Amino acid sequence: MLAFKIIAVFFMSASFGVLLRMPKGLLFYGGLVGVAAWLMMYGVLSISQSMVLAVFVGSIVIGLAAEFLARFLKKPATLFMIPGFIPFVPGGETYNTVRLLVEGRYIEGAAMGVRAALIGSAIAFGVFVSSTVLRLVMDQQNNKE
Repeated sequence: MLAFKIIAVFFMSASFGVLLRMPKGLLFYGGLVGVAAWLMMYGVLSISQSMVLAVFVGSIVIGLAAEFLARFLKKPATLFMIPGFIPFVPGGETYNTVRLLVEGRYIEGAAMGVRAALIGSAIAFGVFVSSTVLRLVMDQQNNKE
C-alpha cells in the first residue's frame, strides 16, 4: 500500500510539472522532490500525529532538495519547489471548510479553516527557513574561501 502511495505522489508531482510546462528532462526530479518531502511528512506524521508539524518538516525537505537540485542542475529552484508542494496543498481541508460553513456548522468550519491556514503557513515557513539557512551557510562558506 505504501508503494502505491509513493508512486501516486511521484506521478502527481511530475504531472503538475507538466501542467506548468516544466522541461521534460526535469519532470523526474520534480517528482522525486515530491516523493522525498511526502515520505518525510508521512514519517513525522506517524510519530507526532501533528499534520502542521509534518508539513513543516516536509517543506524543509522541499526547500533543501530544490536548492540542491538548482545548484546541481543549474536551473531555478522554483522548478523543483512547486511540484514538490502539490502533495501538501490542503485542498481537502479547504473543501471541508466551505462545506461545513454552507451546512451551518460554523464552529467546525472555522476550526477546519484554521487547520487549512496553518498547513498553508507551515508550507511557506518551511521553505523560507530551509532556503534562508542554506543560503546563510553557503554565504559563510564562500566568505571563508
